[in-house]
Amino acid sequence: MSRPIRDLPGPPGLPLIGNAHRVRVSRLHSILEQWCERYGPMFRFDLGPRRLLGIGDQDAINTVLRDRPDGFRRWRELETVGREVQGTVGLLHAEGEDWRRQRRLVVTALNSNHLKRYFDVVHTCTERLYGRLAKAAASGLPHEIGRDLTAFTVDVTSALAFGHDLNTLERGENQLQEHIQRIFETGARRLTLPVPYWRFIRLPNDRAAERAKVAINEAVQAFIAQARGRIADRPQLREAPENFLESMLAAQEAEGTFTDEEIIGNVFTLMLAGEDTTAHTMAWTLWFLARHPEIQRGWAAEAEDLLGSTRWVSGYETVGDLRYGEAVLRESMRLKPVAPISGFEPVVDTVLADTYIPAGTHLLLLTRLAGLQNVERAREFDPDRWLVDGEDTAAPDPKSFLAFGAGPRYCPGRNLAFLEAKAALAMIARNFQIELDESAGPVTEVFQFTMAPKDLRVRLRERRPCRRAAA
Repeated sequence: MSRPIRDLPGPPGLPLIGNAHRVRVSRLHSILEQWCERYGPMFRFDLGPRRLLGIGDQDAINTVLRDRPDGFRRWRELETVGREVQGTVGLLHAEGEDWRRQRRLVVTALNSNHLKRYFDVVHTCTERLYGRLAKAAASGLPHEIGRDLTAFTVDVTSALAFGHDLNTLERGENQLQEHIQRIFETGARRLTLPVPYWRFIRLPNDRAAERAKVAINEAVQAFIAQARGRIADRPQLREAPENFLESMLAAQEAEGTFTDEEIIGNVFTLMLAGEDTTAHTMAWTLWFLARHPEIQRGWAAEAEDLLGSTRWVSGYETVGDLRYGEAVLRESMRLKPVAPISGFEPVVDTVLADTYIPAGTHLLLLTRLAGLQNVERAREFDPDRWLVDGEDTAAPDPKSFLAFGAGPRYCPGRNLAFLEAKAALAMIARNFQIELDESAGPVTEVFQFTMAPKDLRVRLRERRPCRRAAA
Protein backbone atom coordinates (compact mmCIF):
# COMPACT_ATOMS: atom_id res chain seq x y z
CA MET A 1 0.00 0.00 0.00
CA SER A 2 1.38 3.42 -0.96
CA ARG A 3 2.01 6.13 1.61
CA PRO A 4 0.77 9.73 1.33
CA ILE A 5 3.23 12.60 1.00
CA ARG A 6 2.28 13.90 4.46
CA ASP A 7 3.79 10.74 6.00
CA LEU A 8 7.20 11.37 4.48
CA PRO A 9 9.99 12.79 6.65
CA GLY A 10 11.12 16.34 6.14
CA PRO A 11 12.46 19.47 7.82
CA PRO A 12 10.20 21.05 10.46
CA GLY A 13 8.53 24.24 9.35
CA LEU A 14 6.75 27.29 10.75
CA PRO A 15 3.06 28.20 10.45
CA LEU A 16 2.10 29.85 7.16
CA ILE A 17 5.64 30.08 5.71
CA GLY A 18 6.67 26.45 6.14
CA ASN A 19 10.40 26.10 5.35
CA ALA A 20 10.68 29.30 3.31
CA HIS A 21 12.78 30.99 6.00
CA ARG A 22 15.49 28.33 5.55
CA VAL A 23 15.70 28.56 1.76
CA ARG A 24 18.05 30.84 -0.14
CA VAL A 25 17.70 30.68 -3.90
CA SER A 26 21.44 30.96 -4.50
CA ARG A 27 21.94 27.83 -2.34
CA LEU A 28 18.70 26.00 -3.11
CA HIS A 29 20.42 22.96 -4.65
CA SER A 30 22.80 22.43 -1.73
CA ILE A 31 20.04 22.94 0.86
CA LEU A 32 17.91 20.29 -0.81
CA GLU A 33 20.88 17.92 -1.03
CA GLN A 34 21.53 18.36 2.70
CA TRP A 35 17.87 17.64 3.48
CA CYS A 36 17.98 14.56 1.26
CA GLU A 37 21.01 13.20 3.09
CA ARG A 38 19.31 13.86 6.43
CA TYR A 39 15.71 12.80 5.74
CA GLY A 40 16.11 10.22 2.99
CA PRO A 41 15.66 9.91 -0.80
CA MET A 42 11.99 11.01 -0.66
CA PHE A 43 11.21 13.97 1.62
CA ARG A 44 8.60 16.69 1.84
CA PHE A 45 8.93 20.39 2.61
CA ASP A 46 6.75 23.48 2.38
CA LEU A 47 7.30 26.86 0.76
CA GLY A 48 4.46 28.97 2.07
CA PRO A 49 1.19 27.15 1.30
CA ARG A 50 2.81 24.94 -1.35
CA ARG A 51 3.96 21.44 -0.47
CA LEU A 52 6.87 20.07 -2.49
CA LEU A 53 8.45 16.65 -2.77
CA GLY A 54 12.24 16.29 -2.97
CA ILE A 55 13.51 13.16 -4.73
CA GLY A 56 17.11 11.96 -4.58
CA ASP A 57 16.58 8.30 -5.50
CA GLN A 58 18.24 7.45 -8.81
CA ASP A 59 15.58 4.98 -9.96
CA ALA A 60 12.71 7.32 -9.10
CA ILE A 61 14.42 10.21 -10.91
CA ASN A 62 14.93 8.09 -14.02
CA THR A 63 11.30 6.98 -13.90
CA VAL A 64 10.14 10.60 -13.97
CA LEU A 65 12.52 11.59 -16.77
CA ARG A 66 11.68 8.59 -18.94
CA ASP A 67 7.91 8.89 -18.49
CA ARG A 68 7.72 12.22 -20.25
CA PRO A 69 5.77 13.89 -21.71
CA ASP A 70 2.81 11.58 -21.02
CA GLY A 71 3.33 10.84 -17.31
CA PHE A 72 5.22 13.91 -16.11
CA ARG A 73 5.80 17.46 -17.31
CA ARG A 74 7.82 20.47 -16.22
CA TRP A 75 6.18 22.74 -13.68
CA ARG A 76 3.35 24.65 -15.34
CA GLU A 77 4.87 27.84 -13.96
CA LEU A 78 7.86 27.32 -16.28
CA GLU A 79 5.64 27.54 -19.34
CA THR A 80 3.63 30.43 -17.92
CA VAL A 81 6.68 32.46 -16.95
CA GLY A 82 8.35 31.57 -20.25
CA ARG A 83 5.44 33.03 -22.18
CA GLU A 84 5.40 36.12 -19.97
CA VAL A 85 9.07 36.99 -20.32
CA GLN A 86 9.63 35.75 -23.89
CA GLY A 87 6.23 36.22 -25.48
CA THR A 88 6.40 32.63 -26.74
CA VAL A 89 7.99 29.32 -25.75
CA GLY A 90 10.10 26.76 -27.55
CA LEU A 91 10.90 23.10 -27.10
CA LEU A 92 12.22 23.50 -23.54
CA HIS A 93 8.83 24.54 -22.16
CA ALA A 94 6.47 22.92 -24.69
CA GLU A 95 4.40 19.92 -23.58
CA GLY A 96 2.27 17.20 -25.16
CA GLU A 97 1.58 17.46 -28.87
CA ASP A 98 3.22 20.89 -29.05
CA TRP A 99 6.43 19.27 -27.83
CA ARG A 100 6.20 16.38 -30.31
CA ARG A 101 5.75 18.75 -33.25
CA GLN A 102 8.50 21.14 -32.20
CA ARG A 103 10.87 18.28 -31.40
CA ARG A 104 11.02 17.40 -35.09
CA LEU A 105 11.86 21.00 -35.90
CA VAL A 106 14.73 21.25 -33.41
CA VAL A 107 16.16 17.76 -33.98
CA THR A 108 16.31 18.48 -37.71
CA ALA A 109 18.12 21.77 -37.07
CA LEU A 110 20.66 20.09 -34.79
CA ASN A 111 21.34 16.86 -36.68
CA SER A 112 24.93 15.79 -37.25
CA ASN A 113 25.05 16.90 -40.89
CA HIS A 114 24.05 20.43 -39.92
CA LEU A 115 26.47 20.49 -36.98
CA LYS A 116 29.32 19.74 -39.35
CA ARG A 117 28.40 22.85 -41.34
CA TYR A 118 28.00 24.87 -38.14
CA PHE A 119 31.61 24.07 -37.16
CA ASP A 120 32.95 27.12 -39.03
CA VAL A 121 31.19 29.33 -36.47
CA VAL A 122 32.73 27.41 -33.56
CA HIS A 123 36.16 27.57 -35.23
CA THR A 124 35.98 31.36 -35.69
CA CYS A 125 34.86 31.95 -32.10
CA THR A 126 37.58 29.63 -30.76
CA GLU A 127 40.22 31.62 -32.60
CA ARG A 128 38.87 34.84 -31.08
CA LEU A 129 38.79 33.26 -27.63
CA TYR A 130 42.48 32.38 -27.98
CA GLY A 131 43.30 36.01 -28.73
CA ARG A 132 41.44 37.20 -25.65
CA LEU A 133 43.10 34.63 -23.38
CA ALA A 134 46.55 35.31 -24.81
CA LYS A 135 46.22 38.92 -23.65
CA ALA A 136 45.22 37.73 -20.18
CA ALA A 137 48.23 35.40 -20.07
CA ALA A 138 50.56 38.20 -21.15
CA SER A 139 49.33 40.40 -18.29
CA GLY A 140 50.21 37.81 -15.65
CA LEU A 141 47.28 39.02 -13.54
CA PRO A 142 44.44 36.98 -12.02
CA HIS A 143 41.69 36.66 -14.59
CA GLU A 144 37.92 36.03 -14.32
CA ILE A 145 37.81 33.50 -17.13
CA GLY A 146 34.06 32.89 -16.79
CA ARG A 147 33.39 36.15 -18.64
CA ASP A 148 35.46 34.97 -21.59
CA LEU A 149 33.64 31.64 -21.71
CA THR A 150 30.26 33.38 -21.60
CA ALA A 151 31.31 35.71 -24.43
CA PHE A 152 32.38 32.64 -26.42
CA THR A 153 29.04 30.86 -25.98
CA VAL A 154 27.10 34.07 -26.65
CA ASP A 155 28.93 34.50 -29.95
CA VAL A 156 28.46 30.86 -30.99
CA THR A 157 24.78 30.67 -30.08
CA SER A 158 23.90 34.06 -31.59
CA ALA A 159 25.61 33.18 -34.86
CA LEU A 160 23.88 29.80 -35.00
CA ALA A 161 20.51 30.98 -33.70
CA PHE A 162 20.22 34.20 -35.69
CA GLY A 163 22.89 33.99 -38.34
CA HIS A 164 24.20 37.20 -36.75
CA ASP A 165 27.78 37.68 -35.55
CA LEU A 166 27.72 39.65 -32.28
CA ASN A 167 31.50 39.15 -31.78
CA THR A 168 31.39 40.08 -28.11
CA LEU A 169 34.80 38.43 -27.69
CA GLU A 170 36.41 41.34 -29.53
CA ARG A 171 33.84 44.13 -29.34
CA GLY A 172 32.45 43.62 -25.85
CA GLU A 173 28.81 43.27 -24.84
CA ASN A 174 26.11 44.76 -27.06
CA GLN A 175 22.52 45.77 -26.48
CA LEU A 176 20.98 42.55 -27.80
CA GLN A 177 23.08 40.47 -25.40
CA GLU A 178 22.02 42.74 -22.53
CA HIS A 179 18.35 42.25 -23.48
CA ILE A 180 18.77 38.46 -23.57
CA GLN A 181 20.52 38.43 -20.19
CA ARG A 182 17.74 40.55 -18.67
CA ILE A 183 15.11 38.11 -19.93
CA PHE A 184 17.06 35.18 -18.48
CA GLU A 185 17.49 36.83 -15.09
CA THR A 186 13.84 37.92 -14.94
CA GLY A 187 12.57 34.43 -15.73
CA ALA A 188 14.85 32.81 -13.14
CA ARG A 189 13.82 35.33 -10.48
CA ARG A 190 10.08 34.96 -11.11
CA LEU A 191 10.23 31.18 -10.85
CA THR A 192 11.50 31.44 -7.29
CA LEU A 193 8.99 34.01 -6.01
CA PRO A 194 5.95 32.73 -4.04
CA VAL A 195 3.62 35.52 -5.24
CA PRO A 196 3.38 36.61 -8.94
CA TYR A 197 3.19 40.30 -8.07
CA TRP A 198 4.15 41.36 -11.63
CA ARG A 199 0.70 40.34 -12.86
CA PHE A 200 -0.79 43.09 -10.73
CA ILE A 201 1.92 45.73 -10.48
CA ARG A 202 5.02 46.32 -12.61
CA LEU A 203 8.20 47.40 -10.86
CA PRO A 204 11.07 49.06 -12.78
CA ASN A 205 12.77 45.68 -13.36
CA ASP A 206 9.57 44.26 -14.82
CA ARG A 207 9.11 47.21 -17.15
CA ALA A 208 12.73 46.87 -18.29
CA ALA A 209 12.14 43.17 -18.97
CA GLU A 210 9.06 44.02 -21.05
CA ARG A 211 11.09 46.48 -23.12
CA ALA A 212 13.78 43.83 -23.59
CA LYS A 213 11.19 41.30 -24.78
CA VAL A 214 9.85 43.75 -27.36
CA ALA A 215 13.35 44.62 -28.58
CA ILE A 216 14.38 40.96 -28.92
CA ASN A 217 11.21 40.04 -30.80
CA GLU A 218 11.74 42.91 -33.21
CA ALA A 219 15.35 41.82 -33.75
CA VAL A 220 14.38 38.17 -34.30
CA GLN A 221 11.67 39.15 -36.78
CA ALA A 222 14.31 41.09 -38.71
CA PHE A 223 16.69 38.10 -38.61
CA ILE A 224 13.91 35.84 -39.92
CA ALA A 225 13.26 38.21 -42.82
CA GLN A 226 16.98 38.31 -43.62
CA ALA A 227 17.24 34.52 -43.47
CA ARG A 228 14.25 34.09 -45.78
CA GLY A 229 15.93 36.49 -48.17
CA ARG A 230 19.15 34.45 -48.12
CA ILE A 231 17.23 31.23 -48.76
CA ALA A 232 15.40 32.84 -51.69
CA ASP A 233 18.71 34.02 -53.16
CA ARG A 234 20.54 30.75 -52.43
CA PRO A 235 18.09 27.84 -52.65
CA GLN A 236 20.86 25.40 -51.73
CA LEU A 237 20.53 26.63 -48.13
CA ARG A 238 17.37 24.53 -47.84
CA GLU A 239 19.51 21.40 -47.96
CA ALA A 240 22.69 22.86 -46.46
CA PRO A 241 21.68 25.56 -43.95
CA GLU A 242 24.44 27.57 -42.34
CA ASN A 243 22.67 28.20 -39.04
CA PHE A 244 19.86 27.05 -36.77
CA LEU A 245 17.39 29.66 -38.05
CA GLU A 246 17.88 28.73 -41.71
CA SER A 247 17.40 25.07 -40.85
CA MET A 248 14.12 25.73 -39.04
CA LEU A 249 12.83 27.95 -41.85
CA ALA A 250 13.66 25.21 -44.36
CA ALA A 251 11.74 22.69 -42.22
CA GLN A 252 8.83 25.13 -41.93
CA GLU A 253 8.75 25.55 -45.69
CA ALA A 254 8.98 21.80 -46.34
CA GLU A 255 6.32 20.70 -43.82
CA GLY A 256 4.11 23.76 -43.62
CA THR A 257 3.22 23.04 -39.99
CA PHE A 258 5.57 25.23 -37.94
CA THR A 259 4.56 28.80 -37.14
CA ASP A 260 6.80 31.84 -36.91
CA GLU A 261 5.94 31.98 -33.20
CA GLU A 262 7.36 28.48 -32.70
CA ILE A 263 10.51 29.40 -34.61
CA ILE A 264 10.97 32.51 -32.48
CA GLY A 265 10.40 30.44 -29.33
CA ASN A 266 13.06 27.93 -30.30
CA VAL A 267 15.55 30.64 -31.23
CA PHE A 268 14.98 31.98 -27.71
CA THR A 269 15.43 28.47 -26.32
CA LEU A 270 18.78 28.00 -28.04
CA MET A 271 20.01 31.36 -26.79
CA LEU A 272 18.78 30.98 -23.20
CA ALA A 273 19.53 27.27 -22.80
CA GLY A 274 22.78 27.27 -24.76
CA GLU A 275 24.67 30.24 -23.36
CA ASP A 276 24.96 29.85 -19.60
CA THR A 277 24.80 26.05 -19.51
CA THR A 278 27.77 25.52 -21.82
CA ALA A 279 29.76 28.44 -20.39
CA HIS A 280 29.31 27.21 -16.81
CA THR A 281 30.15 23.63 -17.83
CA MET A 282 33.44 24.83 -19.32
CA ALA A 283 34.15 26.99 -16.27
CA TRP A 284 33.66 24.06 -13.88
CA THR A 285 35.85 21.88 -16.10
CA LEU A 286 38.66 24.43 -15.99
CA TRP A 287 38.28 24.55 -12.20
CA PHE A 288 38.80 20.79 -12.06
CA LEU A 289 41.76 20.96 -14.47
CA ALA A 290 43.41 23.65 -12.35
CA ARG A 291 42.97 21.47 -9.26
CA HIS A 292 44.36 18.38 -10.99
CA PRO A 293 47.55 19.31 -12.89
CA GLU A 294 48.17 15.72 -13.99
CA ILE A 295 44.76 15.58 -15.72
CA GLN A 296 45.39 19.00 -17.23
CA ARG A 297 48.65 17.69 -18.68
CA GLY A 298 46.83 14.66 -20.05
CA TRP A 299 44.34 16.76 -21.98
CA ALA A 300 47.13 19.09 -23.14
CA ALA A 301 49.03 16.09 -24.50
CA GLU A 302 45.97 14.80 -26.35
CA ALA A 303 45.25 18.25 -27.78
CA GLU A 304 48.84 18.72 -28.91
CA ASP A 305 48.87 15.27 -30.48
CA LEU A 306 45.67 15.90 -32.47
CA LEU A 307 46.13 19.60 -33.27
CA GLY A 308 49.79 19.33 -34.24
CA SER A 309 51.19 22.74 -35.09
CA THR A 310 47.85 24.56 -34.97
CA ARG A 311 46.64 26.36 -31.88
CA TRP A 312 42.97 25.33 -32.17
CA VAL A 313 40.89 22.60 -33.75
CA SER A 314 40.65 23.27 -37.48
CA GLY A 315 38.38 20.41 -38.57
CA TYR A 316 35.03 19.06 -37.38
CA GLU A 317 36.22 15.43 -37.37
CA THR A 318 39.08 16.25 -35.00
CA VAL A 319 36.62 17.25 -32.28
CA GLY A 320 35.25 13.72 -32.25
CA ASP A 321 38.77 12.35 -31.70
CA LEU A 322 39.19 14.22 -28.40
CA ARG A 323 38.34 11.11 -26.38
CA TYR A 324 40.17 12.03 -23.19
CA GLY A 325 38.82 15.56 -23.39
CA GLU A 326 35.27 14.24 -23.60
CA ALA A 327 35.93 11.99 -20.60
CA VAL A 328 37.10 15.04 -18.62
CA LEU A 329 33.95 16.92 -19.62
CA ARG A 330 31.67 14.03 -18.67
CA GLU A 331 33.30 13.69 -15.27
CA SER A 332 33.00 17.44 -14.70
CA MET A 333 29.31 17.36 -15.63
CA ARG A 334 28.73 14.41 -13.32
CA LEU A 335 30.16 16.22 -10.27
CA LYS A 336 29.27 19.82 -11.14
CA PRO A 337 26.17 19.67 -13.36
CA VAL A 338 24.83 23.10 -14.25
CA ALA A 339 21.32 21.76 -13.56
CA PRO A 340 21.71 19.94 -10.21
CA ILE A 341 17.95 20.10 -9.58
CA SER A 342 14.94 20.03 -11.92
CA GLY A 343 11.26 20.74 -11.34
CA PHE A 344 8.50 18.41 -12.62
CA GLU A 345 4.92 17.44 -11.81
CA PRO A 346 2.82 14.35 -12.58
CA VAL A 347 0.17 14.77 -15.27
CA VAL A 348 -2.14 12.30 -13.50
CA ASP A 349 -2.26 10.80 -10.01
CA THR A 350 0.60 8.32 -9.72
CA VAL A 351 2.65 6.16 -7.37
CA LEU A 352 6.40 6.65 -7.27
CA ALA A 353 8.74 4.75 -4.92
CA ASP A 354 5.71 3.53 -2.92
CA THR A 355 4.47 7.10 -2.47
CA TYR A 356 1.09 8.30 -3.73
CA ILE A 357 1.57 11.57 -5.60
CA PRO A 358 -1.49 13.56 -6.76
CA ALA A 359 -1.42 15.20 -10.20
CA GLY A 360 0.15 18.66 -10.14
CA THR A 361 2.37 17.99 -7.09
CA HIS A 362 5.60 19.93 -7.41
CA LEU A 363 8.60 17.60 -7.54
CA LEU A 364 12.23 18.64 -7.32
CA LEU A 365 14.60 16.01 -8.70
CA LEU A 366 18.09 16.10 -7.19
CA THR A 367 19.88 14.94 -10.32
CA ARG A 368 23.40 15.61 -9.03
CA LEU A 369 22.85 13.15 -6.20
CA ALA A 370 21.76 10.59 -8.78
CA GLY A 371 25.19 10.97 -10.39
CA LEU A 372 26.83 9.88 -7.15
CA GLN A 373 24.90 6.63 -6.85
CA ASN A 374 26.16 3.25 -8.09
CA VAL A 375 29.54 4.79 -9.00
CA GLU A 376 32.80 3.70 -7.37
CA ARG A 377 34.68 6.48 -5.58
CA ALA A 378 31.70 8.63 -6.50
CA ARG A 379 33.02 11.97 -5.22
CA GLU A 380 36.48 11.63 -6.79
CA PHE A 381 37.25 13.44 -10.05
CA ASP A 382 38.46 10.59 -12.25
CA PRO A 383 37.96 10.95 -16.04
CA ASP A 384 39.48 7.50 -16.57
CA ARG A 385 36.24 5.96 -15.29
CA TRP A 386 34.78 6.92 -18.70
CA LEU A 387 37.53 5.15 -20.66
CA VAL A 388 38.44 1.53 -21.25
CA ASP A 389 41.58 0.86 -23.31
CA GLY A 390 41.30 4.36 -24.75
CA GLU A 391 37.74 3.85 -26.00
CA ASP A 392 34.69 5.77 -24.82
CA THR A 393 32.29 3.73 -22.73
CA ALA A 394 29.14 4.39 -20.78
CA ALA A 395 29.29 5.56 -17.19
CA PRO A 396 29.51 2.71 -14.67
CA ASP A 397 25.72 3.03 -14.54
CA PRO A 398 24.11 4.95 -17.43
CA LYS A 399 21.31 6.07 -15.11
CA SER A 400 23.86 8.10 -13.13
CA PHE A 401 24.70 10.54 -15.94
CA LEU A 402 21.77 12.93 -16.28
CA ALA A 403 23.46 16.12 -17.48
CA PHE A 404 21.27 16.10 -20.60
CA GLY A 405 18.24 14.42 -19.07
CA ALA A 406 16.99 10.99 -20.06
CA GLY A 407 14.23 9.33 -22.03
CA PRO A 408 12.24 10.88 -24.92
CA ARG A 409 13.08 14.43 -23.82
CA TYR A 410 16.82 13.91 -23.81
CA CYS A 411 18.38 17.28 -24.68
CA PRO A 412 18.71 17.65 -28.48
CA GLY A 413 21.48 20.22 -27.97
CA ARG A 414 23.84 17.65 -26.44
CA ASN A 415 26.07 17.28 -29.51
CA LEU A 416 26.28 21.04 -30.03
CA ALA A 417 27.28 21.52 -26.38
CA PHE A 418 30.04 18.92 -26.66
CA LEU A 419 31.21 20.44 -29.95
CA GLU A 420 31.57 23.91 -28.43
CA ALA A 421 33.09 22.80 -25.14
CA LYS A 422 35.57 20.32 -26.60
CA ALA A 423 36.79 22.77 -29.25
CA ALA A 424 37.26 25.64 -26.80
CA LEU A 425 38.77 23.60 -23.96
CA ALA A 426 41.14 21.73 -26.29
CA MET A 427 42.43 25.11 -27.46
CA ILE A 428 42.90 26.23 -23.85
CA ALA A 429 44.61 23.00 -22.78
CA ARG A 430 46.85 23.10 -25.87
CA ASN A 431 48.02 26.68 -25.36
CA PHE A 432 47.79 27.59 -21.67
CA GLN A 433 48.66 26.35 -18.23
CA ILE A 434 45.86 27.11 -15.78
CA GLU A 435 46.35 27.81 -12.10
CA LEU A 436 43.68 28.79 -9.60
CA ASP A 437 43.95 32.14 -7.87
CA GLU A 438 41.98 31.93 -4.63
CA SER A 439 43.56 34.92 -2.93
CA ALA A 440 40.09 36.47 -2.64
CA GLY A 441 38.54 33.25 -1.32
CA PRO A 442 37.65 29.80 -2.62
CA VAL A 443 35.38 29.14 -5.57
CA THR A 444 31.81 28.42 -4.47
CA GLU A 445 28.60 27.22 -6.10
CA VAL A 446 25.83 29.73 -6.77
CA PHE A 447 22.44 28.73 -8.16
CA GLN A 448 20.26 30.92 -10.37
CA PHE A 449 18.37 28.52 -12.63
CA THR A 450 21.81 27.11 -13.46
CA MET A 451 24.71 26.39 -11.10
CA ALA A 452 27.74 28.59 -11.74
CA PRO A 453 31.16 28.88 -10.09
CA LYS A 454 31.44 32.08 -8.07
CA ASP A 455 34.80 33.87 -7.80
CA LEU A 456 36.55 31.68 -10.37
CA ARG A 457 39.84 33.44 -11.02
CA VAL A 458 42.80 31.87 -12.75
CA ARG A 459 46.30 32.72 -13.83
CA LEU A 460 47.12 31.75 -17.39
CA ARG A 461 50.58 31.04 -18.71
CA GLU A 462 51.45 30.27 -22.30
CA ARG A 463 52.18 26.57 -22.58
CA ARG A 464 55.29 25.61 -24.50
CA PRO A 465 54.46 22.41 -26.37
CA CYS A 466 57.00 20.09 -27.92
CA ARG A 467 56.02 21.16 -31.42
CA ARG A 468 56.35 24.66 -32.72
CA ALA A 469 52.88 26.22 -32.79
CA ALA A 470 51.60 28.23 -35.72
CA ALA A 471 48.76 30.72 -35.50
